[in-house]
Formats: sequence, C-alpha cells, structure tokens
Amino acid sequence: MTSPASPAPAKDREELILDAVLALLARHGISGVSIRAVARAAGVAPGLVGYYFQDKTSLIGAALRRIDEEVVALVTPDPGGTPEAQLRSVLRRVAAPRFLTTEYLSLRLQLWSLAQAHEDFAAINLDGQKRYRAGLARLIRAARPELSRAECDRRAADIDVVQNGLWLTALLGLDKASLRRAVERCEEIALS
Repeated sequence: MTSPASPAPAKDREELILDAVLALLARHGISGVSIRAVARAAGVAPGLVGYYFQDKTSLIGAALRRIDEEVVALVTPDPGGTPEAQLRSVLRRVAAPRFLTTEYLSLRLQLWSLAQAHEDFAAINLDGQKRYRAGLARLIRAARPELSRAECDRRAADIDVVQNGLWLTALLGLDKASLRRAVERCEEIALS
C-alpha cells in the first residue's frame, strides 16, 4: 500500500490515466481528449501522460484495448455448472447494471465511432470483436456439441448484433421489458 506522500506504482498511474481517457471520451468524445485534459482529469502532470503514451492516438488506442479486454472477459464462463448454465450466465452479463449506465453506453458509442474513423482503432475493435465472438461460439459449442463450428460462429455473430442493439436500446432509455426480451432472444439463438 502506498502512503499519500509516496508516488503511486507505475501500473496504477497508467491505469489512472486510462480511466481519465475513458471518462473524457464518454463525456466529451474524441474532442475532449488531449494530453493536458487527460492529465488534469487523472490528477497527474502532462509529462507523466507523455511518458506512458506518445500522443492522443496512443491514448485512445490503449483505452480501446482496455475496453475490448473487458468485453472479451464477459465470455469467460463461471467455474462449475453445466455448459448450458455457463452460457446463459454469460449471455445475461451484457445486461448487468454496470453496462447499462449512460456513461458506459456513451463510451461504447464513441469507441464504435472511432473504429470507423481511424484504421488503427478499427483494427483494435475488429480484433476484440473477433475474440468476443469466438468466445461466444466456444460456449455455444460446449452447450450444443451437435452443432457445427460454422453454425456456432453464425449464432455468436447473431447474438453479438442483438447485444449491441440491447446496449443502444438501453442508451435510448426504452423500456426494460425489451432489454429482458433481448437477453431471452440471445438465449434462444444460442440454444435452439
């Protein structure tokens, strides 16, 4: 544990900076992200931001990679339980309250937009999406071993589309019943 007088460990400072980037992106979009704004939001010197990240592009790329890792982690099955129970648990995670906040959903929209605007961001986003879908496909295959690999991949892609629609619906503030039905639809796609 660090005392208030001692500097935070390097990893903590880097994470603090990334937290600031994500918060600025969610609130202000890409125009709100600069070395100075990130430093101010993180409570660190601009030089420290520059020490970890070369420029605005590397800041945003690191933030996008971090969010992709969090999303890929969603398809990590809980230990124990049947493959079907594990799959259902994973499919319900995208509707967890922490993912349905305006700040998180605004951030996701910003990151999706950035992926369309910059080839480096597009590559990061595509890699994360491929890994997420592959994780879903593995879970589907474990729960439904009679399905072909191609069918599991197709179902994982369809679920990804429904889940993205769920997040957009949540951001628009539409009824919670439609969110519940979207989760149920994902379970139908996976297990029918």
